Amino acid sequence: MIRLKNGASVDLEEAIRIRNLAFAIFPDRKFLTLIDASNVFGNASPEALRYFAKEKELINRRMAQAIIVNNLPIKILAKFYLRVVKPVREAKIFGNIEDATVWLAEKKHLLED
Repeated sequence: MIRLKNGASVDLEEAIRIRNLAFAIFPDRKFLTLIDASNVFGNASPEALRYFAKEKELINRRMAQAIIVNNLPIKILAKFYLRVVKPVREAKIFGNIEDATVWLAEKKHLLED
């Protein structure tokens, strides 16, 4: 799970660092991502959003993303990511961790080779 800190500002450099951390945790394997952006306010640059959505090595290994939001500014950012940036792999917004984890559990088949 990636838990965003309040006031976080994710630029391209930070996006690359997050990707590298995920690759260190899941070396040479596919994975699912749970992003907890609840109870935070922050932002992400357009370059960071495009990187998360379309970077080739990342999309070859990250098979789905569940994004948890519970405030309007972050929900608008998450909807922009889904509707405008359009990630290559499945991504969905949730209001709570329970629904997000159920959805990700339904995506476990995507981890099979």
